[in-house]
Amino acid sequence: MNPTTRLRCTYALMIVFVSVVIVHMGIFITYQVRSGIFQGPVLNYALIDIVIVYTIVQLIWRSTRQLVLSHKWLKHFRANRHDKLSKRLNYKYRGWGTEIIVVQDNAFVALTISLLRPKIVVSTTVLEMFNDKEVKAILLHERYHCRNHDGLKSFFSTLLADAFGYLPIVKPILRYYQTWQELFADRFAIRKMGTELYLGSVLLKLAQLGKLRRYEAAVHFTDTTLQYRVMQVLEPDRGVNVPLALLKPFLRSCSILLLFMLTGDS
Repeated sequence: MNPTTRLRCTYALMIVFVSVVIVHMGIFITYQVRSGIFQGPVLNYALIDIVIVYTIVQLIWRSTRQLVLSHKWLKHFRANRHDKLSKRLNYKYRGWGTEIIVVQDNAFVALTISLLRPKIVVSTTVLEMFNDKEVKAILLHERYHCRNHDGLKSFFSTLLADAFGYLPIVKPILRYYQTWQELFADRFAIRKMGTELYLGSVLLKLAQLGKLRRYEAAVHFTDTTLQYRVMQVLEPDRGVNVPLALLKPFLRSCSILLLFMLTGDS
């Protein structure tokens, strides 16, 4: 099975689990409203009510946090925008249809921000550290995230991880998904550049730098997937094997789902 098909199948499996929980929550809430909250085995009801409240609070909290942080960092980037370099890059890559913001910063910053109209943000340090070809490889990687609306997808995935993290199957599938998001973006950059040389040079330099600054509510060029990305560049013909062990999380999630349904029906 190729990575794209496997990724879609596993993500669909996770959505099925989450959907079953949501539907059962809806049925349970409807039943409680019609029957009266204080009727029936109260302890059982209280346990499910706690799970429902936890899920709703997490959904609201994560959504609000994402909106606030996204607005905050976009405002910060615009306030520290290097106008001359921003205009130069936007003119050079005007055919992309994606806004590029160059920020005055002495740290490595390369990311995609904003959910509905994604933008590429790079720092002046990126332009100083790398040559034009390497910078283009970085921008192409981010352009893939913009075209694919990975910022919005990452937000949705984080929302699921926070709200339905009690289902053991959710987090390993989301880690797997995020890893392939980065690998697909690298493949796009390599294909457009016609060689893995420039992206590989960037990744190896970044691996030597160690831990880099991160901004929440954004899709970063450097993530926890650097080892797989370096492997893909160094051995392009071999294919990257990203491990995904789902048997135990699947069985545990089935048990939790069954317990949830039986408790609600008792």
